[in-house]
Amino acid sequence: MDKRLWINIGLLGFIFLLSILIFGNGEKNSQELQRLSNIDQNNITQIKILRKDLKDFEFNKQDETWQLTTPQQFRANKTRINAMLRMLNVKSHSELNPSEVNLESLGLKNPTVIMKLNDHEFKFGKTDAIDQRRYVLFEGNIYLTNDFLYQQLMTNVAFFADPKLLPESFKISSIEFPENKIESVNSQWQLQTPMDIAPDQLKRIVFSWENTSAISAEEYQPAGADSVIKISSANNKTIQFDIISTEPHLILGRKDIGLQYHMGSDVAAQILLEQKASNENDDDPVMLIN
Repeated sequence: MDKRLWINIGLLGFIFLLSILIFGNGEKNSQELQRLSNIDQNNITQIKILRKDLKDFEFNKQDETWQLTTPQQFRANKTRINAMLRMLNVKSHSELNPSEVNLESLGLKNPTVIMKLNDHEFKFGKTDAIDQRRYVLFEGNIYLTNDFLYQQLMTNVAFFADPKLLPESFKISSIEFPENKIESVNSQWQLQTPMDIAPDQLKRIVFSWENTSAISAEEYQPAGADSVIKISSANNKTIQFDIISTEPHLILGRKDIGLQYHMGSDVAAQILLEQKASNENDDDPVMLIN
């Protein structure tokens, strides 16, 4: 057999063995990392975020749904909640004894933010200068963990809002626009004032309202909106949205909970009432919004 072929076979074998060693050691090291705890996330029913020089937050679990209860009241974003609960089982890359280190130098003597999951307290310190992992004081020990949560805990309250416009259980019975109204009559969607619009389009508008989410939520900025949309449910609950802006993108405000929702570029056509232009040569729809 050709000598060069034997050399190539040997090199391939060496690469194969080296790969096993590298990935094997990597997996072993990953398995050896200690978790902060084995506490079941499902047992947590309250989350408190205590922040130095900033507003504190409090979340409470109500019937499997998380609600922000302080300083405002609204449905919480599931992804944000899960990120906080994840701290219970996050892995530590190093562990320190608090009595053997300078807590002030690690930012743990007077921490900028403290998170409480029920009675389990996490104090967040500074990041390590070398690998940028963060020091966390938890149940008497200091851990060095991946820094995935601290910046989220230091942002504004609207960051934690559920981007979905309506609650999951909200079943629409009517949508009142500034110049017309969609309502359910004998299980059929009808317009209060007739328009050139297909019945299937009314169903799509209702479906969109029940399922649409915003790109982002921000704190409500009073803008003196003249137009509103009122969404009512079968059990006589009504949610009012201020139409803050339609250009360049739709922005809807919930003054009652202190939030405004920034919608995607194509959402206005899905949830606002439109009809064909009166000019047959003009294919652009007309939005009935003041």
